[in-house]
Amino acid sequence: MITAYLTIDDIPTKQTPKLIDFLVSLNIRPIMFCWGQRLEECRSEAIYALKNGAVLQNHSYSHPHFSDLSFEEAKKEILRNEELLEIIYAEAGVKREYKLFRFPYGDQGGENKNKIQQFLREQGFAHIDDQAFDNMMYVQKGQKEDTDVYWTFDYAEYNIRPGSSFKFEDVINRINDFVGSSAVKCAESRDCNDIATWKEGQSGKAPDGAVSKNIILIHDHTETEECYPGYFEKQIKLVLERGVRFVDPAVI
Repeated sequence: MITAYLTIDDIPTKQTPKLIDFLVSLNIRPIMFCWGQRLEECRSEAIYALKNGAVLQNHSYSHPHFSDLSFEEAKKEILRNEELLEIIYAEAGVKREYKLFRFPYGDQGGENKNKIQQFLREQGFAHIDDQAFDNMMYVQKGQKEDTDVYWTFDYAEYNIRPGSSFKFEDVINRINDFVGSSAVKCAESRDCNDIATWKEGQSGKAPDGAVSKNIILIHDHTETEECYPGYFEKQIKLVLERGVRFVDPAVI
Protein backbone atom coordinates (compact mmCIF):
# COMPACT_ATOMS: atom_id res chain seq x y z
CA MET A 1 0.00 0.00 0.00
CA ILE A 2 1.28 3.45 -0.94
CA THR A 3 0.15 6.10 1.53
CA ALA A 4 -0.25 9.83 0.93
CA TYR A 5 -1.80 13.07 2.05
CA LEU A 6 -4.05 14.63 -0.58
CA THR A 7 -3.43 18.35 -1.06
CA ILE A 8 -5.42 20.58 -3.40
CA ASP A 9 -4.16 23.98 -4.51
CA ASP A 10 -5.92 27.15 -5.68
CA ILE A 11 -9.31 26.64 -4.10
CA PRO A 12 -12.04 27.72 -3.92
CA THR A 13 -13.82 27.74 -7.28
CA LYS A 14 -17.43 27.21 -8.26
CA GLN A 15 -16.67 23.51 -8.78
CA THR A 16 -15.20 23.01 -5.28
CA PRO A 17 -18.41 21.61 -3.73
CA LYS A 18 -18.59 18.95 -6.45
CA LEU A 19 -15.01 17.90 -5.74
CA ILE A 20 -15.72 17.82 -2.01
CA ASP A 21 -18.78 15.61 -2.48
CA PHE A 22 -16.66 13.20 -4.52
CA LEU A 23 -13.97 13.02 -1.83
CA VAL A 24 -16.53 12.59 0.94
CA SER A 25 -17.94 9.61 -0.96
CA LEU A 26 -14.45 8.06 -0.80
CA ASN A 27 -13.81 9.01 2.84
CA ILE A 28 -10.80 11.12 1.79
CA ARG A 29 -10.05 14.24 3.82
CA PRO A 30 -7.91 16.76 1.89
CA ILE A 31 -5.75 19.71 2.80
CA MET A 32 -6.89 22.55 0.54
CA PHE A 33 -4.56 25.50 0.03
CA CYS A 34 -6.62 28.63 -0.52
CA TRP A 35 -5.93 31.46 -2.93
CA GLY A 36 -7.09 34.55 -1.03
CA GLN A 37 -8.66 36.41 -3.92
CA ARG A 38 -10.72 33.31 -4.69
CA LEU A 39 -11.81 33.12 -1.05
CA GLU A 40 -13.36 36.54 -1.56
CA GLU A 41 -15.04 35.46 -4.80
CA CYS A 42 -16.22 31.98 -3.71
CA ARG A 43 -16.83 32.37 0.00
CA SER A 44 -19.79 29.95 0.22
CA GLU A 45 -17.85 27.26 -1.65
CA ALA A 46 -15.00 27.50 0.88
CA ILE A 47 -17.42 27.25 3.78
CA TYR A 48 -19.01 24.18 2.19
CA ALA A 49 -15.58 22.54 1.99
CA LEU A 50 -14.87 23.27 5.66
CA LYS A 51 -18.23 21.96 6.83
CA ASN A 52 -17.60 18.73 4.95
CA GLY A 53 -14.25 17.85 6.46
CA ALA A 54 -11.65 19.64 4.35
CA VAL A 55 -8.74 21.41 6.05
CA LEU A 56 -8.37 24.88 4.55
CA GLN A 57 -4.92 26.49 4.65
CA ASN A 58 -2.89 29.41 3.33
CA HIS A 59 -1.67 29.68 -0.28
CA SER A 60 -1.13 33.49 -0.25
CA TYR A 61 -3.58 36.21 -1.22
CA SER A 62 -2.81 36.91 -4.89
CA HIS A 63 -0.80 33.78 -5.83
CA PRO A 64 2.45 35.54 -6.80
CA HIS A 65 5.97 34.27 -7.35
CA PHE A 66 7.43 35.07 -3.93
CA SER A 67 10.91 35.56 -5.39
CA ASP A 68 9.48 38.66 -7.13
CA LEU A 69 8.38 40.18 -3.82
CA SER A 70 10.14 42.14 -1.13
CA PHE A 71 10.07 40.63 2.36
CA GLU A 72 7.42 43.14 3.43
CA GLU A 73 5.26 42.27 0.42
CA ALA A 74 5.64 38.57 1.18
CA LYS A 75 4.45 39.10 4.76
CA LYS A 76 1.42 41.05 3.56
CA GLU A 77 0.48 38.25 1.13
CA ILE A 78 0.50 35.72 3.96
CA LEU A 79 -1.19 37.87 6.61
CA ARG A 80 -3.95 39.14 4.31
CA ASN A 81 -4.92 35.57 3.48
CA GLU A 82 -4.73 34.60 7.17
CA GLU A 83 -7.34 37.22 7.97
CA LEU A 84 -9.66 35.78 5.33
CA LEU A 85 -9.15 32.21 6.53
CA GLU A 86 -9.95 33.12 10.12
CA ILE A 87 -13.20 34.74 8.95
CA ILE A 88 -14.11 31.69 6.84
CA TYR A 89 -13.46 29.29 9.70
CA ALA A 90 -15.56 31.44 12.05
CA GLU A 91 -18.45 31.65 9.59
CA ALA A 92 -18.33 27.88 9.06
CA GLY A 93 -18.32 27.29 12.82
CA VAL A 94 -15.24 25.08 12.49
CA LYS A 95 -12.24 25.30 14.81
CA ARG A 96 -8.91 25.76 13.04
CA GLU A 97 -6.59 23.24 14.70
CA TYR A 98 -3.34 24.43 13.10
CA LYS A 99 -1.93 26.64 10.34
CA LEU A 100 -0.09 25.46 7.22
CA PHE A 101 1.37 27.41 4.31
CA ARG A 102 2.26 26.48 0.74
CA PHE A 103 4.07 28.82 -1.63
CA PRO A 104 2.49 29.31 -5.06
CA TYR A 105 4.58 27.47 -7.66
CA GLY A 106 6.75 26.13 -4.83
CA ASP A 107 8.65 29.45 -5.03
CA GLN A 108 10.07 29.96 -1.54
CA GLY A 109 11.07 33.59 -2.00
CA GLY A 110 14.58 33.52 -3.40
CA GLU A 111 16.96 35.62 -1.33
CA ASN A 112 14.20 36.18 1.25
CA LYS A 113 13.65 32.48 1.86
CA ASN A 114 15.23 32.33 5.30
CA LYS A 115 13.42 35.47 6.47
CA ILE A 116 10.08 34.10 5.29
CA GLN A 117 10.70 30.74 6.94
CA GLN A 118 11.45 32.50 10.22
CA PHE A 119 8.33 34.63 9.78
CA LEU A 120 6.19 31.53 9.24
CA ARG A 121 7.53 29.99 12.44
CA GLU A 122 6.94 33.23 14.38
CA GLN A 123 3.36 33.31 13.11
CA GLY A 124 2.75 29.81 14.46
CA PHE A 125 2.64 27.87 11.22
CA ALA A 126 3.07 24.14 11.75
CA HIS A 127 5.21 21.58 9.94
CA ILE A 128 3.30 18.82 8.19
CA ASP A 129 4.14 15.35 9.51
CA ASP A 130 6.64 14.11 6.93
CA GLN A 131 8.79 11.98 9.23
CA ALA A 132 7.89 8.79 7.37
CA PHE A 133 8.57 10.11 3.86
CA ASP A 134 11.00 7.97 1.87
CA ASN A 135 10.08 8.76 -1.73
CA MET A 136 10.67 12.44 -2.26
CA MET A 137 10.10 12.33 -6.03
CA TYR A 138 9.74 16.06 -6.39
CA VAL A 139 11.13 17.88 -3.41
CA GLN A 140 12.97 21.11 -2.71
CA LYS A 141 16.26 21.13 -0.87
CA GLY A 142 15.78 21.52 2.86
CA GLN A 143 12.16 20.37 2.88
CA LYS A 144 12.62 18.44 6.11
CA GLU A 145 13.66 21.65 7.87
CA ASP A 146 11.38 24.13 6.07
CA THR A 147 7.99 25.05 7.49
CA ASP A 148 6.10 25.38 4.21
CA VAL A 149 4.36 22.38 2.68
CA TYR A 150 5.86 21.05 -0.55
CA TRP A 151 4.89 17.79 -2.30
CA THR A 152 6.30 14.46 -3.42
CA PHE A 153 4.07 14.09 -6.49
CA ASP A 154 2.38 16.67 -8.72
CA TYR A 155 -0.16 15.48 -11.29
CA ALA A 156 0.72 18.59 -13.36
CA GLU A 157 -2.76 18.52 -14.92
CA TYR A 158 -2.74 22.35 -14.96
CA ASN A 159 -0.69 22.03 -18.16
CA ILE A 160 -3.75 20.71 -20.00
CA ARG A 161 -4.83 23.84 -21.85
CA PRO A 162 -6.03 24.70 -25.37
CA GLY A 163 -3.11 24.48 -27.78
CA SER A 164 -0.82 22.71 -25.28
CA SER A 165 1.00 19.53 -26.26
CA PHE A 166 0.50 18.25 -22.70
CA LYS A 167 -2.38 15.76 -22.71
CA PHE A 168 -4.12 13.59 -20.13
CA GLU A 169 -1.97 10.69 -21.30
CA ASP A 170 1.00 12.61 -19.90
CA VAL A 171 -0.73 12.74 -16.52
CA ILE A 172 -1.22 8.97 -16.65
CA ASN A 173 2.47 8.48 -17.44
CA ARG A 174 3.42 10.63 -14.46
CA ILE A 175 1.12 8.59 -12.21
CA ASN A 176 2.66 5.34 -13.41
CA ASP A 177 6.19 6.65 -12.79
CA PHE A 178 5.25 7.85 -9.32
CA VAL A 179 3.48 4.66 -8.29
CA GLY A 180 6.27 2.48 -9.66
CA SER A 181 8.93 4.38 -7.73
CA SER A 182 6.81 4.40 -4.57
CA ALA A 183 6.12 0.68 -4.81
CA VAL A 184 9.85 -0.09 -4.98
CA LYS A 185 10.52 2.05 -1.90
CA CYS A 186 7.61 0.44 -0.11
CA ALA A 187 8.89 -3.07 -0.83
CA GLU A 188 12.43 -2.16 0.21
CA SER A 189 11.22 -0.84 3.55
CA ARG A 190 9.50 -4.17 4.26
CA ASP A 191 6.64 -2.42 6.03
CA CYS A 192 4.33 -2.42 3.05
CA ASN A 193 1.08 -4.37 3.21
CA ASP A 194 -0.59 -5.63 0.06
CA ILE A 195 -3.99 -4.14 -0.58
CA ALA A 196 -6.79 -5.36 -2.82
CA THR A 197 -7.37 -3.53 -6.07
CA TRP A 198 -9.66 -0.59 -5.51
CA LYS A 199 -13.17 -0.89 -6.92
CA GLU A 200 -15.78 1.74 -7.61
CA GLY A 201 -17.63 2.67 -4.43
CA GLN A 202 -14.93 1.56 -2.02
CA SER A 203 -13.16 3.84 0.45
CA GLY A 204 -9.95 5.57 -0.53
CA LYS A 205 -8.80 6.05 3.04
CA ALA A 206 -5.77 4.26 4.44
CA PRO A 207 -6.33 1.89 7.40
CA ASP A 208 -6.31 3.37 10.90
CA GLY A 209 -2.77 3.88 12.15
CA ALA A 210 -1.24 4.25 8.69
CA VAL A 211 1.31 7.04 8.23
CA SER A 212 1.72 9.09 5.09
CA LYS A 213 4.82 8.61 2.99
CA ASN A 214 3.86 11.10 0.26
CA ILE A 215 2.13 14.40 -0.41
CA ILE A 216 0.10 14.35 -3.61
CA LEU A 217 -0.71 17.67 -5.28
CA ILE A 218 -3.72 18.30 -7.49
CA HIS A 219 -5.37 21.59 -8.47
CA ASP A 220 -8.93 22.89 -8.44
CA HIS A 221 -9.02 24.60 -11.85
CA THR A 222 -12.18 25.19 -13.82
CA GLU A 223 -9.96 25.69 -16.89
CA THR A 224 -8.75 22.09 -16.64
CA GLU A 225 -12.33 20.87 -16.21
CA GLU A 226 -13.32 22.67 -19.42
CA CYS A 227 -10.45 21.01 -21.31
CA TYR A 228 -10.89 17.54 -19.78
CA PRO A 229 -14.23 17.10 -18.01
CA GLY A 230 -13.97 14.93 -14.91
CA TYR A 231 -10.18 15.30 -14.68
CA PHE A 232 -10.22 15.52 -10.89
CA GLU A 233 -12.28 12.41 -10.27
CA LYS A 234 -10.38 10.46 -12.93
CA GLN A 235 -6.98 11.32 -11.44
CA ILE A 236 -8.00 10.31 -7.93
CA LYS A 237 -9.44 7.01 -9.18
CA LEU A 238 -6.26 6.27 -11.15
CA VAL A 239 -4.04 6.39 -8.07
CA LEU A 240 -6.56 4.42 -6.01
CA GLU A 241 -6.60 1.71 -8.67
CA ARG A 242 -2.80 1.56 -8.41
CA GLY A 243 -2.79 1.00 -4.66
CA VAL A 244 -2.55 4.51 -3.20
CA ARG A 245 -4.59 5.17 -0.05
CA PHE A 246 -5.00 8.53 1.65
CA VAL A 247 -4.14 9.40 5.25
CA ASP A 248 -5.98 12.10 7.23
CA PRO A 249 -3.93 15.31 7.62
CA ALA A 250 -1.49 15.49 10.52
CA VAL A 251 1.21 17.86 11.76
CA ILE A 252 4.27 17.45 13.96
